[in-house]
Amino acid sequence: MKKSLLILIFLFHTLIAVELGAPYNYKYNYKLEIGKTTVEEAIAQYGQPKERYHVNSQRYAYVFLRYYSTDLSLFSGQFRMSYLEFRENVLYAYITVSSFDNDSTQFNYTKAKEIKVGEPIKDVVALLGKPSGKGKCPMNTGKYSGFCKKGEYTWMWLYAKTEGMLNSSKLRAKAFLVGVNKSGLVTEIERERITILTQGHN
Repeated sequence: MKKSLLILIFLFHTLIAVELGAPYNYKYNYKLEIGKTTVEEAIAQYGQPKERYHVNSQRYAYVFLRYYSTDLSLFSGQFRMSYLEFRENVLYAYITVSSFDNDSTQFNYTKAKEIKVGEPIKDVVALLGKPSGKGKCPMNTGKYSGFCKKGEYTWMWLYAKTEGMLNSSKLRAKAFLVGVNKSGLVTEIERERITILTQGHN
């Protein structure tokens, strides 16, 4: 099973399976900076996270924050989430995803198929728009696998939306991940378009 599939199953399936989250300042998503944003700055802007936990390795101390909110109806639902990884108190990776109209992370999956290894990342952004996630390699969240083999960074475009009644719903998700080297060139690519079956809410 590919790593992007594992990422999506964790992020989106767990979001549907748990209780509803609370609104948060999702507009701060666009101000996150790898290597600069601190845990304190993120909490000051977003508010208190729905989940916070710590992991200490032999070399580094990690902090993970997760924010999410949902607006579910009988036949469909919208949700957004921000998932942040900090190493030594500084942002090391983040993933954001939303199916709300005003901050949707929808992207053109067909155009993503045109991207080739060796292209400048600026050309990818020009084609697909800003990514919904970034990470410095190697990402080490303990909750999802980093896509890091050849690149210095991972850039991610992710989107998912629910379809059908909540008790028999489907989660249609798509992901486009690229590895980026120090020169700003694409070194590796991974694409997935999947349907995840979920149990929804009782």
